[in-house]
Parts: sequence; structure tokens; C-alpha cells
Amino acid sequence: MNIQDFAEIVKNNVEKKIGKDYQVTVQKAAKNNGVIYTGLCIKRNGLDAAPLIYLDDYFEKYKKNYITLLEVTEHVIRYGRKENQFVDIKRFLNYENVRDKIVYRLINTESNRELLKHIPHVEFLDLSIVFRYLLKEKAFGSASILIYNDHMKLWDVTIEELYESAKENSQRLERPEIKSMVQVLCDIMEDEAPDTYDNDACIEEFSDSMPMYVLSNENRIEGSACMLYLDVIKNFANRIESSLYIIPSSIHELLLVPAEDFTDSGHFKNMIKEVNDTQVKKEERLSYSLYCYDRKKDRISIL
Repeated sequence: MNIQDFAEIVKNNVEKKIGKDYQVTVQKAAKNNGVIYTGLCIKRNGLDAAPLIYLDDYFEKYKKNYITLLEVTEHVIRYGRKENQFVDIKRFLNYENVRDKIVYRLINTESNRELLKHIPHVEFLDLSIVFRYLLKEKAFGSASILIYNDHMKLWDVTIEELYESAKENSQRLERPEIKSMVQVLCDIMEDEAPDTYDNDACIEEFSDSMPMYVLSNENRIEGSACMLYLDVIKNFANRIESSLYIIPSSIHELLLVPAEDFTDSGHFKNMIKEVNDTQVKKEERLSYSLYCYDRKKDRISIL
């Protein structure tokens, strides 16, 4: 069985259970770095659109016997019904209704050449700034819609206007957060074993680690866009009195490492390649480049 066969089976099961008030279709979606996802669109009658519910993770779990077809069907139906409550496509037709929820994201330029032909973007080093509309409030998750050239034509706006809206909104809607790697590791350990967790012991265990910090947004979703929050990076560098290596851990987060003279760049470049090749999903890779923030020059560049 392949993902297309799986999707058709789930579609048929959903159709039998969800009733005649919904239309169910299998659709493909292009994601970051050319990755194609397969999903179900469960659209309530009378609505113009509905979010796509991706099935790829469900398929992988099903192949490993972690989940049954019945459980997949129930999950998809429950999610589909909930998602349809928050779709208001009519609001999306007018730019004045959406401009205060336009944010920016970062993707790799070379790995997304085909996608970039169809979406507004601004080049930033070897990356591209793209734009998304936040569909739902934080309480409901972080669903968003990628802005295409057709949307710009519909709204009669320019890339410059999109950029200015995103610049105004992004830090307000997706507030940046910097944590030490030690604290991040301790948070993970606390989540995994809250009854036995000892914060002092955890901090002591990692006390000899290289000073490293994690920069992302509070949701930890596509937080690499925080590289565009230059004031945040500048203020942090001034606080620790050091320039910074900026390591693209994934599209979700960046690692910041204090740097005096950037002489260790080779080590970090090798680390980025190894981690990207072995630990990061293709659709979550941001870049193989090593970046730096030079405190004296107050700018970000590629090393």
C-alpha cells in the first residue's frame, strides 16, 4: 500500500461516517523544499474552502501498527469538523480584513525555486522571506495560509506592502523567545518525568556544556523567522557582550553561540551538514549555511 491508496481508503471511511453535510476529497500540497504531502479536504456544504488534513504521518504510524484505520478515521473526522468552524473565506477576500495577521517566514531559496515562481518573496542572504496569513488564534493552534501571487492580485497590493504588514505583525503575533540550551534540555526532561525532575540537578548535569541558546517564537513553529528580528538579536548580543554564530537548526528554531572572532566556523559548518543530513526532515531544513551576527558591524551575514 502506498500513501495514495491509504488516502483513498481513509476518504471512503470518512465519507461513510461523516454524513452528507460534508464533501471529502484527496488532495496534494507542495510543502517546503519541494516535499509533497497528501491529505484530505473535508469541506462542509456551504463553505467555499476548508483546510487540508495531512495524512502522511498517519500513514507512517499505520505501517508500524501504531494506529488503526478506525483510529485514523476518527481523528480525521474530529479534526475536520473542528477546522470547519474557523474557516471564513469571505474575510480573506479583502486585504483590510487580513493585513493585521500577515506574518513572514524564512525558506531556503535554492531548494524552493519552483515554489518561489508562484509566491511573493524578498531575498535575504541565501534565504527567501515569504508571507503567510495566520488563520487561527494561538488558542487553537497555528494554522496559516501561504500567500500566493494570485492573492496579491486579488488584494491589489505590492510585495512592499506585504513586507511592511509582516514587519509590523510578526513580533506581535509570534513573539520571540531566547532560552539557554541547558534550560531547553531541562524543560524536556521535566516534561518526560515530572514526578522525579530536579531542576538544580539538571542544570548541574549540563553545566559544562558549550554556551548555546535557542531562538524561536513562543509556539516553536517556523521560528527561524526570528532571524529577521534584528533588534532582538542585537539586544541579546549586547547583553552577553558578544557577537554570535547563528546556526539554522531547522525552519522552527535557530541556535545562537557566542563568538569572539568566528575562527571556529569550520566546526559549526560540519555540524550543520551532519545534523541536516541525519536528524532533520527534508521539509524542515532551513539551510546548510552558517550565519553570524557581527556585533560591531550590527549585521547578519553568511560565513
